[in-house]
Amino acid sequence: MQRRYQAQNYLYFGLLLTGLLLSAMSRRIEPLCMVLPLACALVCSRLARPVPVLDINVAITPIQAFEGDPITVCVHLRAETDIPPMEFWHPLPPEATCTAGASRHLVTLARGEEKTFEHQVTFIRRGEYTLGRLYTRIHPNVGLQPLLAEHLDEQTCRIYPQMLPLSRLMPPWHTHISFGHYVARAAGEGVEFAGIRPYNSGDRIRRIHWPTSLKQQQLYVNEYYREHNADVILLLDTLMAAGHPHRGTTLDISVRAAASLASYYLRQKDRVGLVSYGGVCTWLQPSSGQQQWYRILDALLAARTHFSYHSKDITLIPPRVLPPGALIFVLTSLLDRRIEAALNDLVARSFQLVMVVVSPVYAMGSRHFEGESRLWRLETEANLHKFHSLGVPIILQDTEDPLAHLHEALTRRQVWQRGKSL
Repeated sequence: MQRRYQAQNYLYFGLLLTGLLLSAMSRRIEPLCMVLPLACALVCSRLARPVPVLDINVAITPIQAFEGDPITVCVHLRAETDIPPMEFWHPLPPEATCTAGASRHLVTLARGEEKTFEHQVTFIRRGEYTLGRLYTRIHPNVGLQPLLAEHLDEQTCRIYPQMLPLSRLMPPWHTHISFGHYVARAAGEGVEFAGIRPYNSGDRIRRIHWPTSLKQQQLYVNEYYREHNADVILLLDTLMAAGHPHRGTTLDISVRAAASLASYYLRQKDRVGLVSYGGVCTWLQPSSGQQQWYRILDALLAARTHFSYHSKDITLIPPRVLPPGALIFVLTSLLDRRIEAALNDLVARSFQLVMVVVSPVYAMGSRHFEGESRLWRLETEANLHKFHSLGVPIILQDTEDPLAHLHEALTRRQVWQRGKSL
């Protein structure tokens, strides 16, 4: 613990010197008697210096959560000696809000006494945050020399982007023969019942439909529809972002949309990949399953804008990351026009493209939101007219939910013109 001098020390010294001067100048004892208690307080604060002993434990649950989910911080105090009035507080990051309880307390503990304090914290933005650093200020005796201490029980909390509800989306053009939720018209391996047919040599015994076989006096087997899945790529524009650094930017809105789309298509047993296109281009190869879901969440958690005058060529991305016929969701704010070169290349290579354009006006929280939003829509629609003419679905987001009108756009634009160069 470190001792600090309060501002009252200097005030007391000043009053004490003033009393001594007045007593010497007036040759009277009354001014000295008036400041004598101040001298006693200063002497007592320097002679009596107890060192209290305190154990502090911090428990944070859970350490992994989504944006807006409550995180409970439990502070347990145990006094080894008598603790005079003590003030302790838990500083929070700017993105955090204390929704229940208080992060600052004033308490007095007897020897051997234990107390527990809890408060809940929510984060409005994704990221990795450190919690568990506490500061204490103990006021012994007259409180002129408080004891300051820092207690480090730091724990890292990972806040993942918030999931947005999605309705039924349009399936991609190209699907692959694998386990998935897309049912083909042809019979094959699957779980969806298609019909009954006579038994042929090589059919599995477990597929025999016994009620029909007994009735017809010959073997019949069940037929099932073949299952397919698809490749879905999330193209995240990290060239530039606009917005408030603590409340959220256009990149944060795009990350929430990407996490929601990845969750939806992974539940459909599709293969989902991620490409961060910017000054530093990174990607995740398409795959399916719960492990891929955690990979995508970790990649979205680390998504940042990297300023660079040079942007990577989309053609340098390996074909295994951008498989032919994949459904590509482009999440961009169009603040940097270099993204259009990548979009032109993807359209020319016959990819099924869906564009979600995030409004920088909404992210910046402008006072004249309605007028500026209209101007932004007009400018964006003029810049993307060539993609509209090719039938590419475009969603202009200027609300809290960037995927609110996605289903309408997909059902309205069900036919993409393929292999067209812009």
